This record gives sequence, C-alpha cells and structure tokens, in this order.
Amino acid sequence: MVEAVSRGIVDAVDADRFDVMVVGTGFGGSATAARLAEGGMRVLMFERGPWWGPAGEQLARDRGVRRSWPRGVVGSRKFVRNVRVARGRVARELSVNHDGLFEVHRFERLVTVAGSGVGGGSLVYTNIQAEPGPDFFDAFPAELDAAELAPHYQRVRAMLRPAPVPQRPAKNRAFERAVDEAGGARPTYPDLAIAWGKDPAHPQRVVNAAGVTQTTCIHCGECVLGCPTLAKTTMDLTYVAAALQAGAQLRALAEVVAVGELPAARGGGYELRYIDHRDGEGRQHRAVADKLVLAAGTLNTLRLLFAARDRHRSLTRLPMTLGHGFSPNADLGALFVAARAHLHDSGAGPSSNAYLRVPEHGDGPLRYLVGEAGLPLSALPLPKIVQRLLGTSGLLLAMGADASTGALGFDGEFLRTEVGRDLDPEIFEAIESEAARISAAYRPRLAWINAPSGRGKRGIASVHPLGGAGIGSHPGDGVVDHRGEVFGHPGLFVADGSLYPRAPGIPPSMTIAALAERQAALMLGG
Repeated sequence: MVEAVSRGIVDAVDADRFDVMVVGTGFGGSATAARLAEGGMRVLMFERGPWWGPAGEQLARDRGVRRSWPRGVVGSRKFVRNVRVARGRVARELSVNHDGLFEVHRFERLVTVAGSGVGGGSLVYTNIQAEPGPDFFDAFPAELDAAELAPHYQRVRAMLRPAPVPQRPAKNRAFERAVDEAGGARPTYPDLAIAWGKDPAHPQRVVNAAGVTQTTCIHCGECVLGCPTLAKTTMDLTYVAAALQAGAQLRALAEVVAVGELPAARGGGYELRYIDHRDGEGRQHRAVADKLVLAAGTLNTLRLLFAARDRHRSLTRLPMTLGHGFSPNADLGALFVAARAHLHDSGAGPSSNAYLRVPEHGDGPLRYLVGEAGLPLSALPLPKIVQRLLGTSGLLLAMGADASTGALGFDGEFLRTEVGRDLDPEIFEAIESEAARISAAYRPRLAWINAPSGRGKRGIASVHPLGGAGIGSHPGDGVVDHRGEVFGHPGLFVADGSLYPRAPGIPPSMTIAALAERQAALMLGG
C-alpha cells in the first residue's frame, strides 16, 4: 500500500499475519467471520463502533469498548455518530461521536441512515427475515439461484431462529383495518429475528443458537433504537459470538480508513489501516492478512474501494463498473400524526411486524410492500403530553424492486450520487399512492410522506442502500464474481449489500447473510 494512504501517523503494526481480515460485523461480515473461524482460519474482525447495551456487558472483555444504549436527555447525544454531506459544492463530514449509533449520508436527492456498532445494521433494523422470490435471481450469474442459496438460508434460519410474533399487538389490528379500508389485501406477518416468550408481560431467559442467553420480547417497541432486553436476535449475540468462540479476534471502535494489496516481495495478501478510537488520538495502525473481506455496509465498502483505486492507487485493477447498479431499494416513509381512527398505542409491540405485499400482477413477482411501524416512544426523552400525542401516531415503511440503475461516483474524498425518485418514478409514485391511501384510513390530523430535497426536486430517504459492487459474470457487468471475490484482485471479497446486482424490494438482511454463508463455504473449499 502507498505510504501516503492518509494523513495520520502509523502508530503500531500488528505483529501477527492473519489468514483473513473482515471489516464490519453486520449481516455479511459476522456470518463470514464465524464460518471461517469455525473452519480453522485465523480471523481478525474490525468494527468502527462499540459494543452496545447488555450484549457488550455479557460478551465484551474490554470495558473500554462497551456503551449503554442512547437513552434519556444526556444519553441521546450518542444517537449520531457522524454526518457526511456531498451536495453540489458542499462536501464535508461532521464527526459528532466516534461511538455514536447512527451515520447519516446526505446526497443531492438522497439521505441514508446506517447503524454503527458490533452487530452492524442488525442492532437497529426491524428484525424482518424474508427470502426473495426465485425471479430475484434472474439478475445473478448462472451459478446463483434460489435452489443454490436454499441450504444457506436454512443455516441463517438455524442461527437466528426467526418466527412471526405470537401475540399480535393492537397496532396490527389497526393496520389490518386501515389496509382493508384502503382496498388492500390481508397483511403478511413475516418472520422476525426476536426471541419470543409465552407472555410479553412475563419475560423468560432463553439460550440462543450461539449459546448466548437472551430475554424474551416485552413488546417495548424500541427495536430500531437498540433493544434494551436482549430480545432481538442480533449479529453480536449470534454470529459474532460464534466467531469469538471459534477463536476469531475482534477490534471494536477500530475504524478502517484504507485498504490495499501487498506486493509479492512483502508476502502478498492485503493490508489495511485503521484508527483505534479508544486512544482518542486519531493515530493509525496497520494489519495484514492473506485475504480481506469488506463488509462495512454498502456506502462504507464502496468508499474504501473507490479510495483504494482512485486516490491511494492501492487496488489498481478494480473494475470500472464500481459504483454502477446502485439502488435505494425504493425506500419510502410516511408519518401520520394523531390518528382519529384505529390506532391507540403505536409504541406497543415489535417496531414493525406486518406489511402489505403488492405484486406486479396477480400472484406475480413482488413489486413493492408497505408495512406498519410504531414509534419507539419509550426510548425517547419526550414530555408526557408529546408521548400521548405520538401514541396515536405511526409510520408506514415501504420499499420496492426499483430499476437499480443508479450510479455512485467519487470525488477523491466523498461519494457522490444523483439518485432520486427519477431512478424509477413509476414505482415511487405507486408506493406513495398506496401509502397515502393507507395513512388516510387512519384519519390523522397530519400526514407526511417522504421528504423534499430542498433543491426543487423531491428526494428520498433510504435505510437500504444497495449495489455498486454488484455480483456479475465478468468485470464488464459486475465488481465481484458469484463467490463474492473481486475481479482482478484474488483474495479480496465483498460481503454486504453493495454486492446486490438489483434491489429485492424486501429487507435485504437475510440474503446478505445467506450469501455470506455460501461465500465462506467456498472460501473454505466446501
């Protein structure tokens, strides 16, 4: 790697050379690390965020990387980690807390939000575990189809043990009535990666597939801001725990800032530079391994790859298709305030556990879905009068199989994109119309759907940015092959949402983990 990789000073060099380094501990990174460690490889994991909540107290040996969930007036300052803005002539990063929970990206017509911490996005997602239909794999190389991934989905299910909510809260009945009034079909109740008990009022202690003790769900509704009771079956409690049990090492609060290929004269393989945020000095450290897996989340993985190719010249053979096929998964949000029909307590129950599935036609492939979501009221430091008002307010969260033809670029420091509603105007209009009909059925005093961009065109917000390092058959139509290995760079892999060649229109987490399971098996020669 070029020495001028960044402006920091290299403070230390890891003495050991590992078989593989994994950047990120979300759905892809943790699954990859666990299976490779179980297969006998020496694995080193990196996570830019801390261990959050009771999971850290139970599993993290280093007290310096543990953090309590952001709660209360004082604790809520840790909600934001950093904000990256790249719009027009404005390009800057506001670093708020290196140990904060959420990262925000602000582009021309797109805002994205991602979680930060051991467990990645699993810490703050809505727990939905869903498999796409067989048609989704039409965009993949011939080696990958639904049948090929089936056993790997089963491995994910065996680890996370997802199941539908057994005791449906009142907000589900409210959603059913609103959907019925809006002329929709009966909602679907998906599998959720949550430990369920017999009664939310009487939680039980259970042992998960990784041997970690969890407490069954109490229906507090705080899922998207961090589960305070260990009821969410997140990656830190499962795959990360399994990786550590198998001998993997984990460096939390270690932010990878550059990656590169090592020359044969230095033993080949890969090198990375990272900042250890525990010391507060911003000094860089170096680590090396034979193989490198990037699973830092779509935008962070893409930024590392772009910087390595175009700025540091440390991965010079990366395909020119890098950044192509980007998609926001047609995410759309709708907020309705002070419902005068149906809804009485949006905060009770899992954050989201019911959605309306809308196919292309009849029983055909999925076009989009619209689901209900309660507000995490008990986790927010709000006056009681506001709590009561928001108790009859709620969210609709939608996503769809958009055209997935967006592009991300790189200006030497920041990612750039023009992606907005014009990526696929028809699907956004259809989703917005459906969300408007359903929210109107609640008869709210105020309804808000999606977000204006502030530049004369309506923008979108996404928690599922996907693509940009897509799976393809050759460098002309993808960045990685069906194994997740980067074209032109043997031993370099991608294992997160950036390798999606198209949007699934459903929550992508289960497929990310299943692909990682398969990639790890192939890396081990299975």
